[in-house]
Amino acid sequence: MAHPCKEICPKGAISIVHGKSVIDQEKCIKCGQCANACPYGAINKMERPCAKACGMDAIGSDELGRATINYDKCVSCGMCLVNCPFGAIADKSQIFQVIQSIKKGDRVIAAVAPAFVGQFGPDMTTDKLKPSMKLLGFDDVVEVAIGADLCTIEEAKDFMREVPEHQPFMATSCCPAWSVMAKKLFPDFAPYISMAMTPMVLTARLIKKEHKNCKVVFIGPCAAKKLEASRRTIRSDVDFVLTFEEVMGMFEAKAIKFAEVAAGPELTEATADGRGFAVSGGVANAVVNAIHKMDPDREVKVMAAQGLQDCKKMLMMAKAGKLNGYLLEGMACPGGCVAGAGTLQNPVRATAALNKYKATAPQKYAVESKYEITLNLLHE
Repeated sequence: MAHPCKEICPKGAISIVHGKSVIDQEKCIKCGQCANACPYGAINKMERPCAKACGMDAIGSDELGRATINYDKCVSCGMCLVNCPFGAIADKSQIFQVIQSIKKGDRVIAAVAPAFVGQFGPDMTTDKLKPSMKLLGFDDVVEVAIGADLCTIEEAKDFMREVPEHQPFMATSCCPAWSVMAKKLFPDFAPYISMAMTPMVLTARLIKKEHKNCKVVFIGPCAAKKLEASRRTIRSDVDFVLTFEEVMGMFEAKAIKFAEVAAGPELTEATADGRGFAVSGGVANAVVNAIHKMDPDREVKVMAAQGLQDCKKMLMMAKAGKLNGYLLEGMACPGGCVAGAGTLQNPVRATAALNKYKATAPQKYAVESKYEITLNLLHE
């Protein structure tokens, strides 16, 4: 009774030496039961922050005890990058290539994800985004939330057409790390993930339809978008990807002070639902709203998961048949895109700022987007 850790150990790895519990590391399997049972909190499980944050268990140790990444498991979510206290993990930047394209005279258009709100500090108000980006050399700025509206409409139509007649449930497609994780760990579910293009791709195609020979730079919170943009089917749509952190570096290098930048026109072409893609639950909420607009009597059950560990649990429930008829939303980052690897602000504050930004949208629902008529053209 005095040593519950010893009693609960399944491998007999704990013995009492001079009245104290001692763990035999040769026998220990790191199950953690002793730590849970210890009434004194005397046992601590030491784990690398990067490995603890990895939802894919992709980080291990080599023969010298150094951290290694298993790229067969990695989905490029970037959570290890964020949680490494030593700055030992970095993704590949395209800042140099973007700057060279601008200096060369290319027409470079920034497609900015809705999570930008609040990321650059209080002096960067939404009406200063476009003027500030132009000071960096960008020709124009377009909201990726426009593409989110189009993605919403597509996913709503997919769900209404496929569930439950042809498939038991449908999963959203906009988070690339979640989508890759689902296909790696649950390959049988691949057909159940919506075939809708992501907001980044839809926005990029829309820009290139309207502006021939331009270069598109996606600017957002996500490390996984760099992997997505490198795919053979997408690289002609999205030329470069930068995170908010990288763009902030460009602002600082140019010594741009947002307080001194004159306000320009507000971004007004995206709906509130499209802007809401940046937070957990926002994608599913937008799709449900669109379905109810198209078919008011249609009932839609929803489950949303944030963080890859919770996403895996959700898919295990789906595998057990407990989520039939559901719309499943997965977000690799806890809190959604506002907590992505390339963000600069606390996710709670970023979410509050985004909710205020949503309230300023002229239209609320994705089906009200004036770009809906271009959906078929973007698939050509």
